[in-house]
Amino acid sequence: MEQEFKNLKINGIGTVSGGSYGKINTDGIATVNGQVSCTSFTANGTIKLKDSLQAGEFRINGTGSAAAKIGGGKIRIDGMLSVDGDVQFENIDINGMLKADGNAAGERADIDGGLKLGGSAEYDYLKVHGQIQVGAMLNAGELEILMAGPCRAKEIGGERIHVRKKMGSRFILAMLSSSLAARLTTEVIEGDDIVLEETTARIVRGNSVRIGPGCEIGRVEYKHHYEADPQASVGQAEQV
Repeated sequence: MEQEFKNLKINGIGTVSGGSYGKINTDGIATVNGQVSCTSFTANGTIKLKDSLQAGEFRINGTGSAAAKIGGGKIRIDGMLSVDGDVQFENIDINGMLKADGNAAGERADIDGGLKLGGSAEYDYLKVHGQIQVGAMLNAGELEILMAGPCRAKEIGGERIHVRKKMGSRFILAMLSSSLAARLTTEVIEGDDIVLEETTARIVRGNSVRIGPGCEIGRVEYKHHYEADPQASVGQAEQV
């Protein structure tokens, strides 16, 4: 027989111990000490996790922090979450900001706001409408970035990689400082179908490569198709 776990609810200000639960709901300011696992966790207000979390579904409406890795089936953030570790959910839906010192991995990620990682990111499908900053490798089967601010990764790999700039994005701030401009900066981009705008990269490799306006690319290596916008700068392009 499947074991049943008790539900937990916090209203106002409260602190609870870690453990295994069914549904967890917090409204206010809540702190969880110790490792916790649950079928679902909904936090409205402020949540502080002092250890790791494993949840079938985790939802934050407000602000949160986790002192260790978190993971599970699905996470939804409406606000901001900071994690001192890895984030491994099958599906991530962000309307706000997720910051993690470690890596992030899963099947699908939809980012409307920002994702900032100290490590790597790996998804089957990753869509970003805003900003993404990855300290190491960014790898996605399908990657779509609509930039609304500075984006960066050490290297980017995938099958379909499309990077564009949101029209009118932070125009005044970009005029004041280039560091605030909607621009992707990376060393290497490798994929099958690559479309880029406002991107700085040392090397771009792909089957079909389209270099759009505002790009500064050192070298392009392509197999089947290549084109570059007159407003792009490409040092060298070679069919391989």
